[in-house]
This record gives sequence, structure tokens and C-alpha cells, in this order.
Amino acid sequence: MSQSPIKLDTNEASDLRRWLSAVDSRAKPLSSGYQGAVYLYEGPTGARIVKEALGRGPQYWLGRAMLHREFEAYQRVQGIAGIPCCYGMLDDRFLVLEFVAGKGLRDTPMEPAARDRFFAKLLETLQRVHAAGVAHNDLKRKDNVLVAPDGSPVLLDFGLAFFRNGSSESWLFRLLKRMDYNSWIKIKYHAAIDAIAPEDLPYYQPTVLEWGFRLWRRFWRTLTLRQWRKNRQAGKE
Repeated sequence: MSQSPIKLDTNEASDLRRWLSAVDSRAKPLSSGYQGAVYLYEGPTGARIVKEALGRGPQYWLGRAMLHREFEAYQRVQGIAGIPCCYGMLDDRFLVLEFVAGKGLRDTPMEPAARDRFFAKLLETLQRVHAAGVAHNDLKRKDNVLVAPDGSPVLLDFGLAFFRNGSSESWLFRLLKRMDYNSWIKIKYHAAIDAIAPEDLPYYQPTVLEWGFRLWRRFWRTLTLRQWRKNRQAGKE
């Protein structure tokens, strides 16, 4: 179901350029990190998310390359339910996306039946994304899955997406697809592997890469006393 991105009309593009050129507009981004900054633009035709690479030198050019990669991902998954609309790259520098009102999955309590429906829809979205030749590759990251006002899932941030080459799947694409499904299981069951329902077990097949990362993370937490510091901080609050 890949479609062309919905392009900004001339007037909206001009308004957005003026807004971005104002110092105050970009002084307080919604978020910023190694991938760049995210801004919320509210114009006459609606709200938009605008992403921009930050930094200098190699950091900036890497961030810009990642924005173009994310744009390509949105081109491939455009039209899939649960994915924000993409309005393209503005001036080859800013990635413009639909703003979807919603709350983070971790901050949204749901009744068991509603939760089951939510994750069934998220699985369907993920399967359609894979069918479009895209592996998300960052499903477990906080706030990459939102709960829309109607209770449906919204999948965000394709900055680390990996693509299928044509109709053939490389071993790496198959691996990242498997990791997407493993992440779906982990966020659905809060990493309580023993609680996985029989119908969901086929979607959980841990990879060697994930086992290695888990062991490394445990070792790092022990080495840096991270868990001890968290417990100590919790005791002070």
C-alpha cells in the first residue's frame, strides 16, 4: 500500500518556513537527542511535527542522512493505518509529519479487553509495515508507540528503519523483523515471558543478538551500580 507522501501546499510551506526562521519557534523543541530536534507547528491547516538534524560536522550530516532515511520509510508505509501521514522534506532539511494526539503506551491504563484489541491492531500494523518492506527496529523505545484518543495504536519514529531490497528478504531484514515481533511481545507482556499466551508464542523467538545485548546490559548495570543507585534514589523519595 505504498503511496506518495502528501505534499504541503504552497501557502503552508511558506508559513512553515517563516515559523522556522523565527528564533523563538525553535528555542524550545518538543524533544531533542542524538537524532536531532522535534518541533510542534500549529498552523491554519492543522498541527505538524517537524524534525531537524542538529549538531555540526559529521554529527549533522549523519542526522540529516537519518532524516532522509526516515522519509524513505514513510514513503514506503504511507497509507497504513496507525502510521502518521508524511508531508515530505521541506527544503531538503526538515521532515514534516502529521501530528497525532495521543498518550504514551506506558502512561495509559487500559482494561484487559481494550489492551488485547490495542495489541492486535498494533500487530496488524507491524505486519503491514513489514509487508511494505520496512523493519521498524526501535519498537521498544519509550513513546514510539502511542495510544490515540480512540484507543488505537500509533507507531512513530522510523529513524532506525531497515529496508527490504526489492521482493527478496536478506538475512538481516528477517532478523530485524523477528526483533520487531519480539519487542511487540515484550511491551505487551511487560517482559513477563512466562505469561505469554499460547496464540502469541509464535511471535517470540529470541535472537542471539538480543541475548548478547541482554547479557551486556546486565553486566554494565552491575559494573556501574545502576540498579543500586536507582534503589537508593527510590528510598530517598
